[in-house]
Amino acid sequence: MPKPIIRPPATVAVSSSLREARKRRGIGLRRLAEKIGVHPATLSAWELGIKVAPATSVAWVLGYLRVESAEYDRVMALASCAGDANLVDQSDPQLGHLLWTYEQLSTRVVEWAPSCIPDLLQTRAHAERVLDKAVLQDDRRDMDLLSRQVRQQALNDGSRRYVFLVGDQALHGLDDLRNEQVEHLRAAAQLKHVTVRIMPPTETALKSIGAFTLFECRSDPIAVVLRHPHCNTYLTDRTMLSRYYDTATALLRRAYDEVASTSALSAPTLSRATR
Repeated sequence: MPKPIIRPPATVAVSSSLREARKRRGIGLRRLAEKIGVHPATLSAWELGIKVAPATSVAWVLGYLRVESAEYDRVMALASCAGDANLVDQSDPQLGHLLWTYEQLSTRVVEWAPSCIPDLLQTRAHAERVLDKAVLQDDRRDMDLLSRQVRQQALNDGSRRYVFLVGDQALHGLDDLRNEQVEHLRAAAQLKHVTVRIMPPTETALKSIGAFTLFECRSDPIAVVLRHPHCNTYLTDRTMLSRYYDTATALLRRAYDEVASTSALSAPTLSRATR
């Protein structure tokens, strides 16, 4: 079986933008390909992120679709670095779609969250409180909440496996939301395609490993996202993918070798086999 295609993050962002712009105009792929003078298979590859669309071609498509100037500038800025293996998302709310897109390309998602509840496992109330503390603009906050809702629905449908390795520290400081959040974690762990594992607080070696999400397709890593308060960093460099894959494997091994925390979640009810 051939290895999955590694799609660089800016390429994925450009491809989804081209596809969404075309669909908004209600133009079929074959018709658009004919209008701009390229083979339909080529345009399809651009829209799927299988091939990197040349910046001139991106400009041509956006011009024909008559997108607004702000969107044109955003997509063209991404097109200029579409072949880069890594991307830092500092402010553009549209890039939040990258998380969702990589999840759609994955057969398994592994998330290491040492100090906070993962987005996909947060209750609505907890997510709103987290976003309020982040002091986001209203449009970014609303888009983030909508993105989480869409991704949580996908988690529930069972189309891919999810593994969440959560640090014990994440369960502290929930205050009045604690009981509701803990019950939400337990409910998620009952899904056959979801694993939730609480990592014990005594694991000092884990403190040096920052939060990350690894996306896999048929057991091969295809992307990693590092979550920070003010930006997300997307990595598809093969060396970095290999390192994070090894780290995730080591974390999984430790999660099952060590005694998990039972103080709040009753770990045995939150664990399912992952491999």
